[in-house]
Amino acid sequence: MKNLTQKDFDGLRKLIKQLQAHKSAWPFMEPVDPTEAPDYYKVIKEPMDLQMIETKVNDQTYTKLSEFIGDMTKIFDNCRYYNPKESPFYKCAESLEAYFVNKIKCLRDKLFENNK
Repeated sequence: MKNLTQKDFDGLRKLIKQLQAHKSAWPFMEPVDPTEAPDYYKVIKEPMDLQMIETKVNDQTYTKLSEFIGDMTKIFDNCRYYNPKESPFYKCAESLEAYFVNKIKCLRDKLFENNK
């Protein structure tokens, strides 16, 4: 897969804003507060959140779309691993991930079209 261009980063910035505006994004906006989940960082070895991803997009840390997708997936996987299935956090992960999958498919199609 090709390296990300300036136009690709513009698309990723827009996508991050859409994800942050989603009603199920609230648990993933910033790092987990250890006072609310004291053992979180013992259980989850590679924490990830939307704030961290936004910084990486703005700093253009990602070189491939797959790296961005990997970090997004890490948010959802970490949440499902740490929280019980019936928790609101787990449900938010499921909801936001479904939204993300739909949006990233559209973005991937657009990026592919633009780079023909």
